[in-house]
Amino acid sequence: MFIFILLLAGCASQRPPEGGPVDSEPPVVEETEPANGTVRFTGRKVTLRFSEYVQRQSFQDAVHISPLPPTPPEYDWSGKDVTIMFQDSLIANRTYVISVGTKVRDVNASNPMAANFQLAFSTGDSLDRGRFDGIVLDPDPAGVTLGAYLLSPGRADTLNPSDDRPDYVVMSSEDGTFRFSYVAPGTYRVFALRDKASNTLYDVEIDPVGIPMRDVVVQDSLPSERPLRFRLFTADTTHPSIQRAEALHDRRVRVKFNETVFPQPIPERLLFLRDSATAERQPVIAILAPQGEQFTHDLFLGTPLTTARYELIADSLFDDARNMIALPDSGIYLNGIARQDTTAPSIIARFPDPRARDVPPDSSFVLVFDRPVSRGITVTLRDSTEADVPLRAAWQHPARVRFSHAVLMDEAAYELCIDLRTVRDSVTSRAAGDSVYCSGFTTGVADRYGIIAGSIRSDDSTGSFRVRIRETGTKDALTRETAADSSRSYRFPRLPEGKYVLDAFKDENDNERYDPGEAFPYRRPEPFGVLRDTIRVRARWETNGVVIPVR
Repeated sequence: MFIFILLLAGCASQRPPEGGPVDSEPPVVEETEPANGTVRFTGRKVTLRFSEYVQRQSFQDAVHISPLPPTPPEYDWSGKDVTIMFQDSLIANRTYVISVGTKVRDVNASNPMAANFQLAFSTGDSLDRGRFDGIVLDPDPAGVTLGAYLLSPGRADTLNPSDDRPDYVVMSSEDGTFRFSYVAPGTYRVFALRDKASNTLYDVEIDPVGIPMRDVVVQDSLPSERPLRFRLFTADTTHPSIQRAEALHDRRVRVKFNETVFPQPIPERLLFLRDSATAERQPVIAILAPQGEQFTHDLFLGTPLTTARYELIADSLFDDARNMIALPDSGIYLNGIARQDTTAPSIIARFPDPRARDVPPDSSFVLVFDRPVSRGITVTLRDSTEADVPLRAAWQHPARVRFSHAVLMDEAAYELCIDLRTVRDSVTSRAAGDSVYCSGFTTGVADRYGIIAGSIRSDDSTGSFRVRIRETGTKDALTRETAADSSRSYRFPRLPEGKYVLDAFKDENDNERYDPGEAFPYRRPEPFGVLRDTIRVRARWETNGVVIPVR
């Protein structure tokens, strides 16, 4: 009896035999009961046999049954077999599809399934044969849940993936591809979802989601016209707000938001103060983001505050998801102070850094200050023979100036000097110092850079397109963006050697930012394209003819 009990426990155990070589093989479904393609099925149990022991919870997270049973099924495990037991009778004359996604992992080494598995059987005389496929274009495309919703009459306007469960579900493979098979004829809307709760429901602001460009018309035994493409993003429905507003001095007011707000830099007409008693508006010289503070902006005022009460006005500001700023109905108020700012202006960022090496010979120099400064700044550049190199100043902001110059010599020493006596606070005229500050740097080689150039391919002959390039495999990855010209050509000069990926989109609303669409109410994304191949940049080499399809 003791030996019999041990044998019985061994048969029921899911623990694999110990020892042997390291397991690197992914689990696969080797056999099913009923067999794939079975018709006139009358049972209420389906058994899948895996090639090895699998983690039970990973299976339950990855298995999806279409149509969804009214009562969740139960699972019975026996070694490498799992039996799905339906609690209700199956619908007559209906094709059932059991999809097992790549979330399933084996017990021994936690290897995931390499591809999706689908078992189809019918309670009628034939199977539905509709099919369509697509791809998830994402840095981590595996295991994304794809849900297809049958658009019955009136459902297109009311479908909400946060409340409605899909009619068919599959998961993306390692390369991001997916395929729906054995689908009933009809029109479907498909959403891509990184389903963190494994509940096939879209949890807004938690689950990354991909919105479809179009609905899919499925005809029996005919593939859809072209594959679907998805780009995941995490929705943001939280409106930006002001957390704190306080006067630091009589000419400076600090405002802290709960997130980054746009447009950047913030225009003076959208964020300002007015006297709560007289409604007189305080003139704003500049709005700057202070160093070391997150989501914070300082308003520098043209006239000093008094100890009166002021109302802060924030108009038409929005966050990265285009959520407009939300302000309390009672308004935001602060008390002014008469204390003057006695600190001197300082440089908070600069290029090149002191003693920098390999500075590009054709680069511009930049100075950024902690407050608005007057424009009469004296900056000089000298080479190793003490010959002056002419500089041309261009103010990009009241606290940021860029100096351009002729191309410098390769691998040469230069000295950049800033007369701190000429760096003056534009409000108080206080100087940054009483001396001249000089620092040296050496240039690199001008031709250490490469170029990527190409064009956009699109069936749409109207509108503007933008292209982004991103370096891969480095800690401080370089990212740049540019607009394609009227012929849809683009060019990225001066790229350091390395590997890059590119994507593009049609800027339909001309805001220079990609609009990923909305799940509910449904709004399609802007057309986009992602170049899946990596482009290698070599020094002194132009890689041209790189075509990005956008659709």
